[in-house]
Amino acid sequence: MDDIEMLHAVRPQPDAPSPAAHTAARAALLERAGSPSPTARRRTPWRRARWILIPAVTAAIAAALVIVPGRVGDSRPPVMSSRDVLLVAADTAEHTSEGAGTYWHITITEEGSATEEYWYRRDGRFWIKGKRLKGGGKLFEWPGRPQPFAVGPLRMTFEELRSLPTNENALYTRLWSAVPGSGVRPGEGPITAAEQDGLAMQALLSLISEAPVSPQVRAAAYRALASRPGVVDLGETDGGRRLQIPVAFGKGTMVVDPVTARIRETSVWAPLIGGTAHTQDGMVKINADWTDQLPPG
Repeated sequence: MDDIEMLHAVRPQPDAPSPAAHTAARAALLERAGSPSPTARRRTPWRRARWILIPAVTAAIAAALVIVPGRVGDSRPPVMSSRDVLLVAADTAEHTSEGAGTYWHITITEEGSATEEYWYRRDGRFWIKGKRLKGGGKLFEWPGRPQPFAVGPLRMTFEELRSLPTNENALYTRLWSAVPGSGVRPGEGPITAAEQDGLAMQALLSLISEAPVSPQVRAAAYRALASRPGVVDLGETDGGRRLQIPVAFGKGTMVVDPVTARIRETSVWAPLIGGTAHTQDGMVKINADWTDQLPPG
């Protein structure tokens, strides 16, 4: 069974800032996040989001972003750039405990749709549960041999994920260099430099939001993302800062909370089984953490 068949089977339907500047940026963001909003605004309700899965990439099955409740944004002008936000998030991530457990548990919540859940074991075996997934709402263990974890276009064992570089330059170089050998081609013909950069960006998105990596690797991924061109700050929003991220197949939007280093919402993600998924409108909320328990079937 190839990756696309698996998809249908599972889901039928510039220079670094000085230490003083970094400290000042972090302090300003923390103070901003902790202050009450003077002019709360209502959010536009989500429209039902549709998943669009790129057939040139491997099958999209799961993502692992952690969403936590956020405060309502306000009308004051942005105080930090996208680079500042990502660097503060990196500092937070590096000092955040990752927890422990037997299974990496992921939930995906889409407005107007049933929740989907995934449990990944370190050896690559996984279980799924959701009304729109194989098993029809009952816990289903995926048959066959264990699957490697996907990090954007790349595939790695759990041990390889845990041994990724913790330096942002070395990490990006490792990901970027591995893209041509992944077999993923956004278009026909040899991969272009822009496509290679875009696929490496998708790998970074996976590391900051989905993959079960160490806090140090997640922090390095945030710093590498901060150094890449094309990341645009779209301003403050509920729960964090809205950023536009260039990827191989266009652009995505995600809400980053620099105080908790969490991705609260996203319109594009690189699932752990492979591929790229994004919503045509709206956003999805995704949670991931370690657990020792599988639910009853």
